[in-house]
Amino acid sequence: MPDTSCLMTGATRTYPRYDHLPILLVYSPERGRRLLARLRDTRPLFVCTVAHTETAEIDGISGAGATAALRRLTAAADVEALFHGRPLCMDGVPSNPGGAPGPVIITLAGLRMAGLDVVAFDAGLRVQPDAPITRVADRWGDSIATGRAVPHAADLFARGLDHGARLAGLSGALVLAESVPGGTTTALSLLCGLGYDAWDKVSSSMPGNAHAQKSAVVRSALAAAGLDDAARQFSGLGVAAAVGDPMQPFVAGLALAALPRVPVLLAGGSQMAAVLALMVRLATEHGLPFDPEAIGIATTRWVANDPTADLAGLVAQVADVPVFASDLDFGRSQYRSLRRYEDFLVKEGVGAGAAAITAALLTAAGQDTLLTAIEAVYREIYGAAVE
Repeated sequence: MPDTSCLMTGATRTYPRYDHLPILLVYSPERGRRLLARLRDTRPLFVCTVAHTETAEIDGISGAGATAALRRLTAAADVEALFHGRPLCMDGVPSNPGGAPGPVIITLAGLRMAGLDVVAFDAGLRVQPDAPITRVADRWGDSIATGRAVPHAADLFARGLDHGARLAGLSGALVLAESVPGGTTTALSLLCGLGYDAWDKVSSSMPGNAHAQKSAVVRSALAAAGLDDAARQFSGLGVAAAVGDPMQPFVAGLALAALPRVPVLLAGGSQMAAVLALMVRLATEHGLPFDPEAIGIATTRWVANDPTADLAGLVAQVADVPVFASDLDFGRSQYRSLRRYEDFLVKEGVGAGAAAITAALLTAAGQDTLLTAIEAVYREIYGAAVE
């Protein structure tokens, strides 16, 4: 039975820490301690998969970019920032409509502190980044409203298996991150299509979440695909092809191929819960090994404590794998736009939580040290004086 001692009690969410570091053990803490002890002895490879889904064009469901036009640039800008320290296709980093800068500034700070190398994959973009990236698809995802969002899901999964086996030979562990605007809506649709109760449980880059709108879009998508018909049988890849996004089958392939060889951190919140669910289904269908001792989900405190979501509850439905959260605190930041994170804007993305966790794990950095490093990246990009 999973250890649920760290789950939400009443209206308050309290979690134990790992070894006095700013790392919260959100779900399955004992298994989480064992995994973090393994990761402490290695220097993971950071792998970011980016993609575009036309689902992000639906008004009101994504805050990963101030406008629909800018959301088309978000993933490319995030990759450019990972390699160049700042985006080249826009001024500043992709920002939330509420004014908070995108999470790639957290990722950059964490990667620099931990000294991690970066590999990037293009699983289908509208805008190509000016950065070293391996292209694994020549088309982006359609809207889930069509019921045929990723018809090439099987090919993406196969490519993920190939690259995952290769990458596992390059490092002692993999951190698998993503940048996909609209991805929490496609996470909801994938989870529900796979049979999980994810309604009103996925997080969002916006403070109030948009559960009513997301749910309406997803119910329509499931109906368009025929997934609302209990008599119809869909494979895991069939569900991803109908109502997923391109990142999901590719990262599921990366992780499943790597797991027999090295530990894997799925870097994100709701979107990685969906990838985990797809992995579990595909491992069963394809006879692939799945070791819950070697995999975990790494996110941020803002996702773990999101009052409009329930990440731990989602993962508990899927598998007994640990969930970690970086205990970042921007409440004391000298920059007003960073303090907006404490209003539950943005929360996560581009592996921000995992990068901060890895930095803390490998350097013993505390909250203040992490914040100082993140503010330094913010100043590099914006040249900002104290706000």
